Amino acid sequence: MGKTVIIFSTITGNAFRLAEAAASVVPDHAGPYNIRYVNDEVIDTFDTFILAYWCDKGSADSDTIELIRRLHGKKLIVIGSLGVEPDTKHGQDVSARVSALASENNTLLGHFLCQGAIDLARTGKKLREGRITPERYERQKLSAGHPDAADLENCRAAVRSFLEKA
Repeated sequence: MGKTVIIFSTITGNAFRLAEAAASVVPDHAGPYNIRYVNDEVIDTFDTFILAYWCDKGSADSDTIELIRRLHGKKLIVIGSLGVEPDTKHGQDVSARVSALASENNTLLGHFLCQGAIDLARTGKKLREGRITPERYERQKLSAGHPDAADLENCRAAVRSFLEKA
């Protein structure tokens, strides 16, 4: 399989929790490391990357997108969180976009997506500014508590399965 590194990008802590879950089932890994500290040496050292991201504007966050675009010929596992259930239309669209990006110049071993808590302070500000509806705000409140224990166990199981392809 080669050397594996686990990297996360987070603002709420969700992706870090997913990265920790992945780390618990990956033997001989490095990390989890914050994406802000990834440099060319890290990219050159590792063959397999587990990237934990958060959903932003229908795709991965900009730091994760930038890193994926810098990777070539690597094996990738992407694990992410978004504010809604992953089996919704939005979740399926996010999964398709991120998977396509990860597959452009690399081998995608797998993609795991689960619900993650939204920063309700930021969402509340959007509500007060009239940028989201009260109904949407109420739906986003349902994200509280995620990723939960079941989400983290599902992440571990998915990563184990994806690593078998490496």
